[in-house]
Amino acid sequence: MKERIAQSAIGEIMQRGLKFSIRDVAARLGISTKSIYQFFDSKEQIIGYLVDRCIADMRDAEKEVMDDPVLTPRQKLEKALVILPRGIVFPDIRVLHEVKVKYPNQWEKADTYLEQGWDNIRMLVREGMAEGSLRPFDLDVFIQMYIGALNHLMDYRVSTRMGLSLEKALVQMVEIMLQGIENKVV
Repeated sequence: MKERIAQSAIGEIMQRGLKFSIRDVAARLGISTKSIYQFFDSKEQIIGYLVDRCIADMRDAEKEVMDDPVLTPRQKLEKALVILPRGIVFPDIRVLHEVKVKYPNQWEKADTYLEQGWDNIRMLVREGMAEGSLRPFDLDVFIQMYIGALNHLMDYRVSTRMGLSLEKALVQMVEIMLQGIENKVV
């Protein structure tokens, strides 16, 4: 039932953003609000559950990329850098902004993951440098550039001006960043 409530909340978020209520979720499911309160104490707890699930989805997606024996370290790096924020169930950048402003504790969990979840990326970069497909560069600077650019792209005012979805903008950003660190064999 907890998962059904979460799916209903996702439907409400897709339709209304974070302006949904527990009553809206209950109506979508055809149950009473009391039934929801058996699983979640508040709307914030539902959002927290969704954020936790997103982080778990991102970790699973990253593991899948890391375990793919067909991909080179460079290909894995590219896929991993694009996957990280894809687990977010809040597809509209304005909703992400709302989470950041109205639910800072929930945002902090996602932000912490983005700040600290770099072990696989570090390993891939070392492998790429060892095999010669990546030139030596300061990985900490690269990570801070990525995080800064991603946060900027997630600003709904920026995304509105660009006219791109977060996913498309992220793919372009990663492509630009990786082309800047690749060894060019002439």
